[in-house]
Amino acid sequence: MIAAMTRLLMLIFTASLAENAVFGRALVTRRMLFLKKREEVLTFSAVITLMMAVTGLIGYLLDRFLFYPYGISIYLRSAAYVVLLGAEYLILTVVLSKKSSRWYQIVKSILLLASYNVAVLGTVLYCSYHRYGLPERFCYFIGTGLGVMLALELIEVGSQNIAMSKVPRAFRG
Repeated sequence: MIAAMTRLLMLIFTASLAENAVFGRALVTRRMLFLKKREEVLTFSAVITLMMAVTGLIGYLLDRFLFYPYGISIYLRSAAYVVLLGAEYLILTVVLSKKSSRWYQIVKSILLLASYNVAVLGTVLYCSYHRYGLPERFCYFIGTGLGVMLALELIEVGSQNIAMSKVPRAFRG
């Protein structure tokens, strides 16, 4: 029991720091780098973690009962996950706009960016390829969500430091 818990905690640590989706696997979109406010970064990280968790849960069920038993290749699984992300985005948009219009107004600009983010697809494919079980996937998604939040926060702090200092224009990035 302790060994299993240690393994899951190490998986969270590994996903958030060692195999960071932004720095380690370069799974970032240009627009993510321009999230300026701390609230935007935290909201984006929460939405991307939610998308990974939902996609991962449904992906696990697809893997376990459809893809693995029938030997479906990773290429077809990739296409299925993209379709799954599209369906999740549509369902989330409809449900949030009907049930919680206030929260939807806050996340609607971030929802599309987070839904089709390569960090979500990459993490789901990574877990599918390595045949992680449900607890491992859940921990890996939580760790990746924390890692994305940490990376974006570090980028924001770095951008603020560059803006406040006299760095030559050629080195500002």
